[in-house]
Amino acid sequence: MTTRREYTAQELEQTTRAEELLRARGLDEGQERIVDIIDSHFQMYRATPVTAEFIVKLIEAQPGLKWLSAAELEYNRTAAENPAAAAAQLANWLANQKTLISTGDEGFLNLTELLRELRGYEITSANISSAIDRIQAPRGKFVSREGRRPLHFVQTPRRTSPISPAAKADDGSPFLGGDMVRNPDGSYRNKNYAEQKSEREAAEAASKRTGASAQSAAVRDAKSKAEQLRGNNHSEDHQIASLFVCVPGTSEINWPDTLAARLRLQKSLNKHRETARFIR
Repeated sequence: MTTRREYTAQELEQTTRAEELLRARGLDEGQERIVDIIDSHFQMYRATPVTAEFIVKLIEAQPGLKWLSAAELEYNRTAAENPAAAAAQLANWLANQKTLISTGDEGFLNLTELLRELRGYEITSANISSAIDRIQAPRGKFVSREGRRPLHFVQTPRRTSPISPAAKADDGSPFLGGDMVRNPDGSYRNKNYAEQKSEREAAEAASKRTGASAQSAAVRDAKSKAEQLRGNNHSEDHQIASLFVCVPGTSEINWPDTLAARLRLQKSLNKHRETARFIR
């Protein structure tokens, strides 16, 4: 009867190191399949040393495995450096607008550049618009961040019908200007200071409501996902459900950070289970 090859603690450390290297290079395959490939090889070739370098080469040579593109991998790294709620709000904004490309590698590149430009800012429509302007602005001494890359916009269809000189000269502005008010007698006047101030305050209030609404939706989504996470037995379910992250200095639960912490715990529990199966 052929016995299985038993792995030493040092060899298991090498497999863990190999997984870290492979994930950093974009491996997006389930852990169970990777463990099966590694174990099958070393059970067949028992004299082969188990090293992280060899395992990386072995997995990279396997056909049919799933890998993240360079653009998606870069976005994942950038998102990990920012609050989970901010990344979720920005991704939701991009998916629901029509100006920037939101899918494929160009979509991930847009998300990466916007997330970097918005670091430290609240994710609102006004702030996103300002960030787009800064990214697209010509390089100069007022550039806010080095190494910026231009965004990818949805291509508009080319116009084939003739354009008159009058249409070319029209910049879209209202004939009487956007700040004119019609009087009861039919004449027009400029808006006074109080009217202009009232409009500005209304616009700022609407912007704050939009930002608060988006943030609230992101928190609700994070809470729902966190409460749905489960382990593989009652003990793991209890460990995951008992993990909370609070806002510093308060007893208020930070649901986006709680979701991230529970996902890390779930992954750790899964990894422990796979490792235990691997060495049996």
